[in-house]
Amino acid sequence: MDPFSVQGKLALITGATRGIGLGAARALALSGASLILVGRDLAELERAADELRQVAKFVHVAPFDLAHTDGIAEWFDALCATVGTPEILINSAGISKRGAAVDLSIDDWNDVMRVNVTAIFELSRAFAKSLIRDGRGGRVINIASLMTAAARPGTAPYTASKGAVGQLTKALAVEWARNGILVNAIAPGYIDTDLNKALIADPEFDNWVKNRCPLGRWGNPMDVAWPVVFLASPAAGFITGQVIFVDGGWLATF
Repeated sequence: MDPFSVQGKLALITGATRGIGLGAARALALSGASLILVGRDLAELERAADELRQVAKFVHVAPFDLAHTDGIAEWFDALCATVGTPEILINSAGISKRGAAVDLSIDDWNDVMRVNVTAIFELSRAFAKSLIRDGRGGRVINIASLMTAAARPGTAPYTASKGAVGQLTKALAVEWARNGILVNAIAPGYIDTDLNKALIADPEFDNWVKNRCPLGRWGNPMDVAWPVVFLASPAAGFITGQVIFVDGGWLATF
């Protein structure tokens, strides 16, 4: 047995059309998993699915806007009735609203918290309920952030949401350990994704990231994707409640 394989497992990935979510889907497929791709845009989901079907045995697209948190449980149950219950859940979808805390609206705050925290809670517990009912274990892997542990000006809602993801990861890990459901988080540093496109295009910010990071570069989605596969695999069978920073050494220096 390959302890790092997820052969035959069914994985659901949110935010799966680009960036870290698409990278995680690609790495899971290369490691033997079947995929359920979740995103808001059906055309983008089909584009991602076409790519991933080159390496995955099974890819199902499941369009849904996770901002509609009241409908997550019903949508998830219907999805499981159609394709089966996944054993792996990757909560990668997220948004950010940047700006000075005194200028942002309460709607900006609520929008970020709804997608980045409430949706993770709702989807994770729908996932866990299904597994517990069936007497099966599983893995939840949340995408946290460098800002789970640090902050910079202009990111109050996002920083608060990712801090909440870190603590929610621990709370659910402790609660569901008896059910064989392991819950961990990956906390990326600065990653070259669409979410950071404006920052990458700013020469001053780009140079700051490269000079501040001990490895001297932005990360890429696959830097995060392979640790996700590790946490989903049998090799991580005694790891739960952890936030693992994949940040190029960012937090190790000052």
